[in-house]
Amino acid sequence: MKKALYIFFSSCFICLSSCNDVLIEDYKGGITNEIFYKTADGYKTLVAASYSSLRDIYGGVPTVQLAGTDIYTEGKDPGGPLYRYQALIPDNSDVKSFYTRVYAAIQTVNAGLHYNDLPQQTISATERSQYKAELQFLRAFYHFLLIEQFGGVVINTEFTASPRISIPRSSLADSYNFVITEMETALTGVMSTLSPGRINKDVVNHYLAKVHLTRGWDLNSDADFTKAKSYADAVIAARGPIDIPYANLWTQAGENNREFLFTVQYALNSIKNVRSGGNEQSSLFTVYSGGAGASIKRSRDAFVPAHHIHRSFQLNDSRYQYNFMWVTYQDYFNFYGTKTSKIINYYPVITDPNKTTITDADRQVWTQELGGTQNLATGFLFFPIWANRDKYNQEVWGATDRRIPAFKKFDSPENALESTLDYAASVRDIVLARVAETYFLKAEACIALNQINEARGVVQQVINRPGNKVNATGTELTNALNGVTDKTAALEAYLIETGKEQLGEYNGRWPLLRRIKMLRYMLEKYNADYERNNVTFEDKFLYRPLPQDAIIMNEALTEADQNPGY
Repeated sequence: MKKALYIFFSSCFICLSSCNDVLIEDYKGGITNEIFYKTADGYKTLVAASYSSLRDIYGGVPTVQLAGTDIYTEGKDPGGPLYRYQALIPDNSDVKSFYTRVYAAIQTVNAGLHYNDLPQQTISATERSQYKAELQFLRAFYHFLLIEQFGGVVINTEFTASPRISIPRSSLADSYNFVITEMETALTGVMSTLSPGRINKDVVNHYLAKVHLTRGWDLNSDADFTKAKSYADAVIAARGPIDIPYANLWTQAGENNREFLFTVQYALNSIKNVRSGGNEQSSLFTVYSGGAGASIKRSRDAFVPAHHIHRSFQLNDSRYQYNFMWVTYQDYFNFYGTKTSKIINYYPVITDPNKTTITDADRQVWTQELGGTQNLATGFLFFPIWANRDKYNQEVWGATDRRIPAFKKFDSPENALESTLDYAASVRDIVLARVAETYFLKAEACIALNQINEARGVVQQVINRPGNKVNATGTELTNALNGVTDKTAALEAYLIETGKEQLGEYNGRWPLLRRIKMLRYMLEKYNADYERNNVTFEDKFLYRPLPQDAIIMNEALTEADQNPGY
């Protein structure tokens, strides 16, 4: 009755990216695994494929990581059940796609570990040991991604030539034990210094901090919070203070800088299709501004930064100034060049709580700020950002095109032309972990241990990044944790600060809200979609439903294994 689990647990040559094309072609030539993987080049394709799986998981739209949270709202693109918490069923396509891709990645890693002993004559024992440690971490990392979404998971550690059709679901505690044990083992084998595209000790320490934090919240274990602080401190000691200005951190020329720990790597010369072979990150976090071929960056009008984000930033915060494109040119990417194109949009931010209307005098001042009417294109519009009003943009602009400034943090000017034609043309690396997040993980552990003042100091070190001072006197930017004494208020403040620092990043906003038990609180207080759709929070929202196909196709699973409420 049950079908073979090719989709979830079998052949690692299904659903892989370009790295695996070589493997498929060699199989057509009749070369066996044992022969192919004895060679250095052959085995390294398996290692590369294990990393390349990250592109499959993160290269598209990260719905399960970001949708239905406090800092993003639904745009004109239909968001679906994960935004609205309505009609969320076990056949949800976003959940199923994520589940499938992650298990495909796990099986690829299993193949790499299975064949690690083969290339004894072509790869040194030291190098094979390094690869083994990297793969062990990746397998644990992929399982952890599943734990964040589903709780206890099906742990798959065996590569087989024939399909496995009976793997039981492990308990939440056993799932954590597996991930932590694998990561701890990997920590002893990976190298200290590698590029952020490869696993190194800082990456493993960072994620050990994150896993211990998650287990600490889920299993009410203070010991885990203490361990999380220790692992975070190891990264901070190795990488040093937050000392790269935000603008330098996120320029395309600044990729692979010292603050970036772990990234999904892309390069223009590494993708087959320059129009759609990259990732979609640059197309998100903004609104529709024009069709393909209109010299405007292709944007999905999805994961629109919530209006309260604008209210939470101080106007002179360098992160606020850098993330958004306050002046948009008719030729979008001319912003990064000569700036000779005509201006089509301007987004002045209004913070004065006493100001309620826009006057002709305001428009004249703004026009002069842009260099006069001769610089304005036909169809030019002002779109004021009323940071002094709650939900203003949603209420006034509605679904109007161009209604908020473009989010330029992940723009890919290197592939500018194709980025005006397709959503998936970005060749920017996707940053999964960086040192600023490590500081936040330490702060989160402090809050969990009721060390709120220490947490405030840790967060302040991130806020005090060079260039983040308000004025020449050295006045610190405000810290939402200032004056906070109780744990819930501290977690809310912590989330406000992480939202500003990590806006648009793929490190998992939804898993963060879930793990610290603030999902309901932040949705009800900050999520306009949640309010607009009149959603009533249910406990089942704390986990995603297991895909129905995973239950049907796995003989060791029954309907009793489904998460409660689905």
